[in-house]
Order: sequence, then C-alpha cells, then structure tokens
Amino acid sequence: MSDQLIRLTYASRANFKLFGGAGVYGIDKNVAQILSIARINNKKNNLVGALYYGNGCFFQCLEGKKQDIDALYAKLEKDLRHTELKVLSVEQIEHFSFLSWEMKYALVDKEVRSFLRDHNIAKFDPYRFTPEMTAELIAVLMKADEGIADDQLEELGAGEILSVSSRVSMTMFWLAIVVSILTTALITRWVVSS
Repeated sequence: MSDQLIRLTYASRANFKLFGGAGVYGIDKNVAQILSIARINNKKNNLVGALYYGNGCFFQCLEGKKQDIDALYAKLEKDLRHTELKVLSVEQIEHFSFLSWEMKYALVDKEVRSFLRDHNIAKFDPYRFTPEMTAELIAVLMKADEGIADDQLEELGAGEILSVSSRVSMTMFWLAIVVSILTTALITRWVVSS
C-alpha cells in the first residue's frame, strides 16, 4: 500500500434544484448538507480539501493518500447529486495544504469574480479552465483565511446531519429515513382507508 500523497481536483455539475437563494452565509442548503457529509466522510478517511460552488458547478480539491482518493472518487462518480465529473488535475504533493479542513468552504466569491475577470470568463465554469487556471484557483482557496465552520453549517440546517452522522453510520442514517417515509405512507394509507 502506497503512502504517496496526491491532490486531485475535479469539476462536476449539481444535479439538484437549489432552494432558491443563498442561506445565512451565502451557501444553499443543499450545498451545506453536501459539505457537512463530506467533512464527516473525509475525516473518517484521512482526507482534506476545499470546495467551491458557483453557477451550478462544483470545484473540489481533495488531498490524501492515493488509494484513499481513488476510492472516494469511485464513490463520487456514482453520487446522483452531481453529474459530468471531470478531473482537472492530479498531482503528487509533499504535505497537505488544507490540513485543518476536512473540507474547506471558503467565502471567496469576490476573489473568484476577480479571477474570472482576469481570464475573460463571464460565469464560473471550471470545465473551461486550463491547468494553469485550475492551479490559480486552488491557490485562491488555499490563501482564503475564512471557511465555513461546522457551527455555521448548523445555522444553515445542516446541523441535523452533523449530529446524526457523528453517532450513526451514513448507511444507517439513510435506512432510517427510508423506513420513516414508508411508515408514514402506510399510516396515511391506513387512516385514509378507515
């Protein structure tokens, strides 16, 4: 098993409807929930990284052991919350750049708008990025002082996921949701037919 550290950066398109407007910290609730789950799973798998979301696209940078990154990316390819995954870069690294973040979500809209202007791009579209542009945006995320902390995600309604997931595996969590929905449907049907 290799201990080689890599950084994988990829783009994908959101496959969900936004709640209609940004939440408390400028993050849609769907994105906040994805961020919460990513933090929990990345911590379990010794991965770190950064996430940026704009114009319906994700730009995600993951750092960790190659085999852990490969395993996560295989899962991400099956995740129905996004489509059109495209690897933008893979590079060997000496150390983590996002060490204190299981998944950093920096408030860098101003910096990203400046980045887009510098490259004559009207809307955030990581599919158009050159390797140099990808490296430049990674640097923007690294330099960003602020990130959305777990307690701030709770204000966005993602806190339930954080607290439940810390006690129960994600599989059990989703199984409980399905059982709850089915139980509600059966009770409703029974009440209506009575």
